[in-house]
Amino acid sequence: MTMEPKEQIFARMYVVITLVSLLPILVAFQVLNISVLQGTELREQVEVQSTSAQPIPASRGVIYDVNGRALAVNVEQYDIYIDPSISGYEEGIDPFLKQLSSATGKSVNAFKIRIRSSGNSRYINLVKNALFSKKNIDHFDELPFVIIEKESRRSYTYGQAAAHVVGFMGTDVGLTGLELQFNEALSGTPGRKIVRKDARGRAKPIPGSPRVDPVHGNSLVLTIDLHRQAILEEELEKGVIWAGATWGSAIAMDVNTGAILAMANYPSFDLNRGQYATDPQRRNHAITDLIEPGSTMKMLPALTALESGVVSMNEIIDTGDTGTMMIDGRPLTDTHAYGKISFTQVIQKSSNIGTALVAQRTDKGEFYKQARNLGFNQPTYIELPGEASTKIKTIDEWSRSDHSAMSRGYGISVSPLQITLAYAALANGGLLMKPYIVKEVLDSEGRTIWEAQVDSVRRSFKKETAQTLFPAFESVISIDGTAEQAAIPGLRIAGKTGTAKTSNGRGYSNRDYRATFVGFYPVEKPQVVMLVLMDAPRKSIYGGIVAAPVFKKTTERWLASMPEVAAYVKPDTVLIEQDWAKVPLFSGQPSAVAQRTLQASGLEGNSNASFDDTVFQQAVLPGAKALLGTPVKLISRMDSVRVMPNVTGLSTRDAVSWLRKLEVDVEIEGHGMVRSQWPPPGSELPEMATLKSK
Repeated sequence: MTMEPKEQIFARMYVVITLVSLLPILVAFQVLNISVLQGTELREQVEVQSTSAQPIPASRGVIYDVNGRALAVNVEQYDIYIDPSISGYEEGIDPFLKQLSSATGKSVNAFKIRIRSSGNSRYINLVKNALFSKKNIDHFDELPFVIIEKESRRSYTYGQAAAHVVGFMGTDVGLTGLELQFNEALSGTPGRKIVRKDARGRAKPIPGSPRVDPVHGNSLVLTIDLHRQAILEEELEKGVIWAGATWGSAIAMDVNTGAILAMANYPSFDLNRGQYATDPQRRNHAITDLIEPGSTMKMLPALTALESGVVSMNEIIDTGDTGTMMIDGRPLTDTHAYGKISFTQVIQKSSNIGTALVAQRTDKGEFYKQARNLGFNQPTYIELPGEASTKIKTIDEWSRSDHSAMSRGYGISVSPLQITLAYAALANGGLLMKPYIVKEVLDSEGRTIWEAQVDSVRRSFKKETAQTLFPAFESVISIDGTAEQAAIPGLRIAGKTGTAKTSNGRGYSNRDYRATFVGFYPVEKPQVVMLVLMDAPRKSIYGGIVAAPVFKKTTERWLASMPEVAAYVKPDTVLIEQDWAKVPLFSGQPSAVAQRTLQASGLEGNSNASFDDTVFQQAVLPGAKALLGTPVKLISRMDSVRVMPNVTGLSTRDAVSWLRKLEVDVEIEGHGMVRSQWPPPGSELPEMATLKSK
């Protein structure tokens, strides 16, 4: 039976209505299925997919100089992105850009141009590697259309200062210097926390979830004083350039403890751009290069001969009337024909002939033993990577001329540091000291967990032998000696010059030499030994001409911060202590704190000072001496860098004012001057800091 068209229409309507009526039932059933029947399983899947264990980075330890100046710190950097498709963008973008402009110094218009040029991108980068205050970051993080990526980077406060000692970081590990040698101790151990990602992909901590706190890295306190290090670097650089040398290296050490006071090389490099430095710039010649030391090695035969009793200082040595003599089948020459001179004059004038004649009297076994006693042929174990091993032939390997050659610093390869240690032994009366450059290791709370102990390796020779040699080596620094240009009026200095041909692989070059001067002072009670080495100088090949002046100029500038040494200088050249003040370091301090510190030191500062701006430059170097009342210009600026400052040594009032200006709550133990703080300087700015005062 055929249906009428009208009935067909109604039949189709009934089918559609029936299907539409069933749809809510099907939806309700699916909702019931998801929420009840499969709900537990699906919720578990969502929980697993949206939660994860996120590492909590450990803060890398700080590297300080001996006076607490931070040489290497951690700085938090941020990349800022925006997503214009997120709700709230239209209303919030203009206020956000104004705040971003204020924090970065870039114009609002520049940001708007970047946004427009990005087209329809949902991920627009506005700032890379920027420094922001915690307040700014917290505010930006509240804006739904702002995306923040944080990265911690290593910052080297003083650029190239002590570059070869401090070293620099790669992506997450130390690559050179102490950053490499102490990488594990500095790094610490990361923690972890459980987080859940929201709809924007931002990780949020889950209250009550398991958390393992990071163990922050240990910090290093060095034996190096930044001010003296900077002086040595400056004078070495000027000396290398003046001499036309390929490179230069210098080391200064406390003769009684083995503590490295300064270590410099030129060319050098900026630690903040270490990855761009060349291999020659990165090379720490003081410990990595083996050299034939030339006449600085003449201390070895002198010691052996005196200890063996085969010569006295007043004995006359006949060096001939021509300045040339055949010894062990080889011709030896002196710069002048000295004729008959005392053994003291042999050292004073650096006579090759006289030295060889005395060395011939010594037993080969005693000579080799003395070389070993001075630390040659063994590492010094300085806490720096890349130390080269000394090379000395054993006696059965010696040729006919080796005994003579080694007495003049040929046929023996040593590092500049080992020469320095040998002369430190002469200065302190015969003790070979163990050198060290790390004074203390601090835990993340600033407590000392390890401290260097002064230690000697062995007694190399008798104290009486050293005292017998002092006058001869002091006479080197005289008008009749080879290092007159190292002399400082009123300060008694002893030392030795050295000039040695360099090996070119096939023999010795007739063009390239290494020129050295090593000296110690004051002779009355030696405290400092310093070596200066020039490679391939063109101005002169003699250590007394190109290396000794660097020693002199450095020492003259160091005396201002070494009153215990300056006291040995003639009265008319000594700084009168009560009329002078030592200029403090102000970098990173609010100008208000710096101003009060200046006044307390007896110096004058700027009239305008506040906690809103930070000192980044001062007209007088820290550590320098200035007459009382001298104005010290401080240059400050508004700064968005916000890390935990170093407030130790400040009054509790100034420290609290400074930290509260940075929106850090302060917990104080004691009163008076701040002696310790938590967290340590250079750490991420905390919400709460603890200061211990007394």
